[in-house]
Amino acid sequence: MAKKFGKFLMVTAAVGAVAAGVYYCLQNKESSVDDDFDDDDDFDDFDDDLEDDEAAKDAERNYVDLDLEKAEEFKEGLNAAKAEATDKIVGEAKEAADKVKDVADKVKETADKAEVKVEEFFDDDDSDGSMDAV
Repeated sequence: MAKKFGKFLMVTAAVGAVAAGVYYCLQNKESSVDDDFDDDDDFDDFDDDLEDDEAAKDAERNYVDLDLEKAEEFKEGLNAAKAEATDKIVGEAKEAADKVKDVADKVKETADKAEVKVEEFFDDDDSDGSMDAV
């Protein structure tokens, strides 16, 4: 009985929440749309200024000649710098890989030693006969 009443209460709360949401949306629908378009004057302020600014910018513009030889030299310098950086990164990665391999070997060696110690510990317990089989 209590289980059915709990389900009824949950369904009633859900339906009430949906109804309240729909009511709120319908009440505020028109007011939110009207608020967005109240200031039509903002769009007209920018039209006159654009024409004057563009004419002033065109009159003040300076042009620079391109030197293709300097561009090629710069490109070659960048390629050399990229190659050096790549070689440095690859070297560091190899060193890191060697260090990781050394650490992995040490971990494996330590694990093997621990395994031997554990086997010796359990072999000693079995040999004195104090442990009974359950």
